[in-house]
Amino acid sequence: MIKSGGSTPGDGQRPAPSFDPVKVAYYEKAGWQAYYDRNWLLAFRLMVRLNREEFNLSLPVAILAAVDIVRASMAFAPLDNDVQAATEHLHRYYEKARRSVGIPADAETLARLEMDYWIVHRRLALERIQDHDLDNIGPMVDSLTTLHAALFGAEPEATRRSAEYRALAAQSVDRITGRYSTDVSRDWELVESYLQQAYHELAVHQ
Repeated sequence: MIKSGGSTPGDGQRPAPSFDPVKVAYYEKAGWQAYYDRNWLLAFRLMVRLNREEFNLSLPVAILAAVDIVRASMAFAPLDNDVQAATEHLHRYYEKARRSVGIPADAETLARLEMDYWIVHRRLALERIQDHDLDNIGPMVDSLTTLHAALFGAEPEATRRSAEYRALAAQSVDRITGRYSTDVSRDWELVESYLQQAYHELAVHQ
């Protein structure tokens, strides 16, 4: 997850991140809240801000990209979801992001990896509803590590720590949405804290 810091699309350089981890973490956490509340208008507004901060998109492009990501989320949200449609929306989203930032991976690859993370996250969340103490986030860490490496053009070893924090954030969200959280407010605080650490890791290791 990156924002342009000097490289240009197609120059073959790895993009340098210059986003604010605190802001990105807040927008992502709030976006999760809006997603699970099915508050799509709020999700759209938050994604516009996230796109501006994370990818340095111009306002018109940030709006169009927010439409893509919200439509992907809406297609994926139901249990009988449309993975193909969601992936197509993600492809359009990443086309816009990579043009702005100069991400080395192609949009098709990024969309596929993002969707893999979404699918793995849901599967593991459903497993933990059946067994609240199940320690099963390993596959999600692996999926996020690969996604982060593709976004940054980095080796997986350099992005694994950020993936671990994002997986812990997702695990905290799942306690809330699975209705077995013993302290919802505290879990949302943990979500934001883990996301801040995840994005700090991505920023300092580039």
